Amino acid sequence: MDSSKAATSVTFACSASGEMLPPYIVYKSENLWYTWREGGPDSAVYNRTHSGWFDASLFEDWFNKIMLPYFKKIGPGPKVLLGDNLASHISYNVVKVCQDNNIRFVLLPPNSTHLTQPLDVTCFRPIKNSWRKILQKWKKNHKGVIRKDHFPRLLRQALNEIKDNGRNNIIFGFAATGLHPLQRLKVLNRLPNEDEVDNPEVDATMTRSLTRDLWRKGSSGINYFNNKDIS
Repeated sequence: MDSSKAATSVTFACSASGEMLPPYIVYKSENLWYTWREGGPDSAVYNRTHSGWFDASLFEDWFNKIMLPYFKKIGPGPKVLLGDNLASHISYNVVKVCQDNNIRFVLLPPNSTHLTQPLDVTCFRPIKNSWRKILQKWKKNHKGVIRKDHFPRLLRQALNEIKDNGRNNIIFGFAATGLHPLQRLKVLNRLPNEDEVDNPEVDATMTRSLTRDLWRKGSSGINYFNNKDIS
């Protein structure tokens, strides 16, 4: 939700097995009132910033309260956390905790989420459509922007509307991006060869980044994303 008077951000995370983790909700405010946390999605976490947007501090809080408990529940084996290539997602503390807990933190290539991010590919559209319907119903009986003490309940309604197909959408998102099951060509087949001009359907910046990394030859032919340690 975004307007001249208020901004509220919601961060979602999903697993390749089709599980949607509790959302992390950020209000634009100097304070966080109890009524702004009532009636929302199960186990949702709430916070606030001056802008209503995520920053590095909130990313660490999200990781520690949402992701780390989930990973610990899975067990001691190797795990992968995929994230957008944003400055606010690059935190020394988070990377250190990942290393200590056998978590590989992989940042997707910049400007490529429409190809490589499962949530962008299959999940966000149903969420946005459901939210739009909730807003239309709400506007019939209310004026102005949504009050913060109404937001959690409305978000819960929107997520409940897509619950039946949610797991299948998530699983399909990972499959469509070639992340799970691992199929490198899912993305590669939509990219130009090194000697081809930019594909107009692919953002120019993303094309340069992905083409350079994905078409780089190695002993096995083509290397999957060059996952570099962040330190």
